[in-house]
Amino acid sequence: MAFKVHANLSEVGDVELEFPGDRFPVIAGPILLSTGWRGGLFVRYLTGGDDFTVEVSDGNQVAGFLLFQAENYGTLQPGSFGSDGAPVVGSPENWISKQFLAGVGGQNVATMVSGGTRAFFKVFETVALAGGTRSGGPITWVLNQPVKISESGILCNDSNGALALAGVTTPQVVGIVSAIPSAKNGFRLCIDM
Repeated sequence: MAFKVHANLSEVGDVELEFPGDRFPVIAGPILLSTGWRGGLFVRYLTGGDDFTVEVSDGNQVAGFLLFQAENYGTLQPGSFGSDGAPVVGSPENWISKQFLAGVGGQNVATMVSGGTRAFFKVFETVALAGGTRSGGPITWVLNQPVKISESGILCNDSNGALALAGVTTPQVVGIVSAIPSAKNGFRLCIDM
């Protein structure tokens, strides 16, 4: 396994690529810029406005995932600690090396991966859908299982029927599970896209 060892797990990116995949520059839309995002968030293209503008996927339309998390250069700088005592870590890299949340012009460019990759994800659904809400108990991941995009724009393995109750009427399969979350991989989900 090509799993990399890091001195501090808080510095590991939200997504770790095992195979590079197809990367494209995209423009973070106004909602993403106002809220920020985690690496591994799946996005869709928006109509109107600038070309290649993306917002969070609703599970029905998927263009790819944002490789790096948004920077947080507010009052807390990366390397400092937040009110919860956890380290505040901004994006370790980006297409333009810095991704400001209040970006203008070229500062709102992000890196999107749209396919041909194997990647470990820190952020994915952990609670199954039940009746249209995430209240169905812990998700169990199985090797070779198809992976879809949830109503929140992150990886899930819910049934098409459960996703339909949450508003995902045309679920998009984006890959298969190639490694289940476990202690040996830092409890990350790996998919082949």
